[in-house]
Amino acid sequence: MKKLFILLFVLGIASPIFAQLDNKQVVGNWKYSVVTDQGDMTGVFKFVETEGKLTGEVLTSEGYAIPFTKIEIKAESQLYLELKTESDLIKVNVKVEGKTFKGTGTSYQGEAPITGVKQE
Repeated sequence: MKKLFILLFVLGIASPIFAQLDNKQVVGNWKYSVVTDQGDMTGVFKFVETEGKLTGEVLTSEGYAIPFTKIEIKAESQLYLELKTESDLIKVNVKVEGKTFKGTGTSYQGEAPITGVKQE
């Protein structure tokens, strides 16, 4: 009985380490900030789940809405996003930790750090 209790205790502590990101954790609005050499860019990533699939868009602080063309949940709580503007393909790769994320965005202009927090 004691061994069973110890095993359950260890599994209880370790389970967050092995937990994978899922659609329910991503759904919602995430305020983001990208640091560029031209100043910070901010806005909101808006994610919804439709028929079991994640979809969404970027709402920029300038008032533009740009749909994501690809949303993938990868191993180790990684979230990969793609969106196309008139002149560029932007790729975003972030690690989600609870209600925050951190990673990079890549475009033809180069790579820039991006952070975000989930809004209530």
